[in-house]
Amino acid sequence: MRLLLVGLGNRGTMWADVVAMVGGAGLSGAMDVDPARLAAFHERYPAVPLHDDLDRAIAAGGHDAVLLVTPPGGHLDQLRRIFAAGLPVIAEKPLTVDLADAKAAVALSEQARLSLSVCLNFRYLPVSQRMREIILSGELGAVGMGQFVYQRSRDGMRPGLNRYPLTMRHPMMLEQSIHHFDLIRHCYGREVEAISCRTWNPSWSMYAHDSSVQCLLTLEGGIEVSYIGTWTSGWNEPMFLWRTDCAGGVVLQREVFSDLAVARRTDPAPIPVALPDVRAYYDDTAELLRAFIASRQTGAPPPCSGRDHLKTLALCFAAIESSQNGTVVDMGDFYARNGLTTFA
Repeated sequence: MRLLLVGLGNRGTMWADVVAMVGGAGLSGAMDVDPARLAAFHERYPAVPLHDDLDRAIAAGGHDAVLLVTPPGGHLDQLRRIFAAGLPVIAEKPLTVDLADAKAAVALSEQARLSLSVCLNFRYLPVSQRMREIILSGELGAVGMGQFVYQRSRDGMRPGLNRYPLTMRHPMMLEQSIHHFDLIRHCYGREVEAISCRTWNPSWSMYAHDSSVQCLLTLEGGIEVSYIGTWTSGWNEPMFLWRTDCAGGVVLQREVFSDLAVARRTDPAPIPVALPDVRAYYDDTAELLRAFIASRQTGAPPPCSGRDHLKTLALCFAAIESSQNGTVVDMGDFYARNGLTTFA
């Protein structure tokens, strides 16, 4: 599969390395508006044709699909032009920073009958896949509740990180919590029925808008999940814990990308679950790309489809609404008010 890479920031250059890892994939071109990024990319990948304009990059031809790795504020316009050229897309998350725009983007892909995948690569981490297997197997009994804690002091000025989250609205929600909400949906195999949320920004935050999120999510079957996430922890050491309590025991994830354990009700200590080694952000993204390629070959639904992503993105915007209005948001009502019922 010949892939046009659009956007050569930190994540874009990571994508170039991912493509090189995957058999049956290669870069047919790369595009960015920044001459310095183009020059740096050329040093690493001298054989890849470079472009400084999206339309010219598309018109150059030779592409089977597009990797869209640009800031999300411009995605809808870019997707409109890409779909008009008849090319399927893998887009980085969030699909857009506006729910109506996301709905329009998904409609465009479906009208054009072109695949749209959103890069929720954490689904493809071994720890996420094994957790989902354990929970859905029922080996520990019915799920009753979950606790998800992610606390990090993220230096938004550190080299290698994108700068746009520093000035965007709801950076924690739309750049980080979106991954966590998606994992909650995916690993529990349930949709969220209601959400209550508060977002805020500590006084020492370098971010222009809310960098902290706390929510209570009610999932199908009466599962209650408490969530707290922040990019502005008062301690540089990160903290992560995802605990799921079931009728017969607990599932514990104690590191962001690894360290899974289970404890049955009478066990004196958690029992580690064996997991393969993984290079986070690379191996998981490579698995998503392989799934995308397979879907194009077989006609199967694309991984992390735009339609499925709307459910995660809707959670983010429902949480924002809850924080702004001080209300519990019913997701069925939220779908109806935002014209999302046809995408459910």
